[in-house]
Amino acid sequence: MEPETLKRVQHTVEEILLVIDAQAKACGVPYYLFYGSALGAVRHHGFIPWDDDADIVLFRKDFEKLKSYWASHPVDGYFYQDTSTDPGYHIKITKIRKRNTAYAEPQVKDCEMHHGMFVDIFVLDDYVKNAFLRRIGEYITMFDYNAERQYLPENKKARAVYRITNRLFKSGKIFRWWYGRVFPKLKKDETMCSDIASFTNSHRYDFKREWFGTPRYVDYDEFSFPIPQDAGACLTVCYGDYMTPPPKEQQVSVHKLWYLSFNHEYHPGMASNAAAPAEER
Repeated sequence: MEPETLKRVQHTVEEILLVIDAQAKACGVPYYLFYGSALGAVRHHGFIPWDDDADIVLFRKDFEKLKSYWASHPVDGYFYQDTSTDPGYHIKITKIRKRNTAYAEPQVKDCEMHHGMFVDIFVLDDYVKNAFLRRIGEYITMFDYNAERQYLPENKKARAVYRITNRLFKSGKIFRWWYGRVFPKLKKDETMCSDIASFTNSHRYDFKREWFGTPRYVDYDEFSFPIPQDAGACLTVCYGDYMTPPPKEQQVSVHKLWYLSFNHEYHPGMASNAAAPAEER
C-alpha cells in the first residue's frame, strides 16, 4: 500500500474510533485501545506506522451495554457488525464498519457481507478458576470460530484434525451449550480476565483486572483515546518486549488486501484492488 493511501486508511479508521468513543461516553461504559492500537499509542503516540486497523477492548458487561445502546442509537454512516446483524459474517469479533468504504480481504472476498473499513471490538470475559476447565472453554471457542470460517491450516496433520473439528463444531451447538449452561456455573477468579476469542495454541491472553482501571486518555496522532492504566503490563503479555520494533522486513500490515475504496462498498464479483480505477480508491 502506498504511504499516502495508508495514511488515508488510518485517518478513516480514526474517524470510526471517534464515533465509538462518543457512543461509549453516551452510554457510560469504559473501553480501551488494545493490542496493536495500544502498542501504537505507547510506542508511537498514534498508529503503528505500518498498521491499517484499530483494536479496542471492553469488559463483557460494558460490551453488552454498548451493544444494546448502539442498537437503539445507531450512528448514520456506520455499521455495527456481528453474526446477528450481518448473516454473511462468520467471525466472532464484533466490528464497527464505515459505510460507503471498502477494505475487502482475500479470504472473505466471496462472502456477501459488509466489507467497509473497520475497528475490531474484543471482549474481556470472566476467568475460569480451574485451569483444565478454562482450557476446555478456550479450545471450544477456537474450534467453533475456525468451524464457522472453515479454516484449514497448511500443516497436513493439523489439517486432518481440523477437518474433523470443523464438522463437529459447524452447527455451533457445542459453543452455545458451553457458554449457555456450563460457563456461568464455573467458579471464577475475580482478579483475572481473559480475551477467550483470541486464544490460540501459541498464545493465551489472560490479564489482571487491576491493570485496566480507569481509562487513561493519551495522545494518538492528533486525537486522544483511552488505554489501560497499566498498559505496559498488558502489552508485555501480548508482545513481550513491546518497545523494540520488529525488523524492517516485518514492518508490514498483517492484513492482505483484495479491494480498497474510500467512496463505495464492495460486493463479491467486483474486480481486485489492483484493477480498480484510481479514482475509486
